[in-house]
Amino acid sequence: MSFLSGLRGMMGSRPELPETWKVPESEGEVENLFSSKEPVVIYKHSYNCPTCIFTKTKAEAVMNEFSDKASFNFVDVISNRAVSNLIASKSGVRHESPQLLILHKGEVYWSASHGAIDDEAFGKALSELTATG
Repeated sequence: MSFLSGLRGMMGSRPELPETWKVPESEGEVENLFSSKEPVVIYKHSYNCPTCIFTKTKAEAVMNEFSDKASFNFVDVISNRAVSNLIASKSGVRHESPQLLILHKGEVYWSASHGAIDDEAFGKALSELTATG
């Protein structure tokens, strides 16, 4: 199987998510993210986007290190557009996918989208935030 064939096979499929990911599916669950006292990570993903395949891997590498210090939330922007739009509205950060947001006490502490999603920068932001509480 060629690399491109492999990519085509991954796009559109919905593999199992690691248990660390929470999947907010309602307005109330989104409200809880913005009222949380602990750091909240929101990752917006589209199974139809090849860039998302790579950024999800980067996000999960950092998630493994910080899963005890922050909640990690996965939003499938295709199947749950309403949740994605509500997050954009509440955060003031225009919707894009892939997109990573870190919330601290209801405010956007850090965000990145597309090629700017970098595991090193994401990890550094979480490290700085969790070190200061």
